[in-house]
Amino acid sequence: MGPKKQLGQHFLISVVHARRIAGSLPAGANENVLEIGPGNGALTVHLVERFAHVHCVEIDDDVVAALTEKIGAASWTLHRCDALTFDFAKAGFPLHVVGNLPYNIGALLIKKTLLYGNGILSCTFMVQREVAQRIVAVSHTKENGFLSVFCQFFGTPRIVLRAPAGVFFPKPNVESAVFRIEIEPDLEAKLPVSQWNDYFSFVDKGFRMRRKMLANVLGREGGRQRWVELLRGMDIVDGARAEDLSAAEWLTLYKLSCETP
Repeated sequence: MGPKKQLGQHFLISVVHARRIAGSLPAGANENVLEIGPGNGALTVHLVERFAHVHCVEIDDDVVAALTEKIGAASWTLHRCDALTFDFAKAGFPLHVVGNLPYNIGALLIKKTLLYGNGILSCTFMVQREVAQRIVAVSHTKENGFLSVFCQFFGTPRIVLRAPAGVFFPKPNVESAVFRIEIEPDLEAKLPVSQWNDYFSFVDKGFRMRRKMLANVLGREGGRQRWVELLRGMDIVDGARAEDLSAAEWLTLYKLSCETP
């Protein structure tokens, strides 16, 4: 059973790292856990030891037989499909999600997971180290971007484990890291779900020309002075760029813009 390049597969082969990832989940023994892309089952074997209700979603039919043989008759459920189209509700909300994500679709899977809102209790993902650093980035840093603000809307991300290339087969050209987000309990109170798409589009627009002053970017179609005044009201300097705002400040700016036509 060899990894498939077209699926972005890099199988975790370190027992130490697999055990530490499973142990880092902030989940109770009887809570539902979903693993994305179990692959060779290195992480799965530790998940089924800790949790009574483990679900796995796997797209590669070639690994299913070997995975089933390895895990045995433990209490787990396998969903044979693409994680990008899989309905997470089938694993039972509320849900803890974990996985060693393929580099080529990692950001898409992170966004899909978080957009389930309070259907998700936590997510614990292995990704490329640079991606993890962007997710946890703070204001006034070059790493701070759309993905930072997006993820930090749902909770405070933390890097819980670093993984050198040698813990995978085949060995990738980059290092990886595991980050965890415990989802805030009442996202609807923070911002109604009906406004999420509009809010994230607003943030995306702000980062499209990140070298330019934010007031100029948001006011490209006129109304620059309005944005200058909104930012000044938040004690943000006129020359601020998108990366200079924290996730909390982005949300405040959006809400102010909705209140002030």
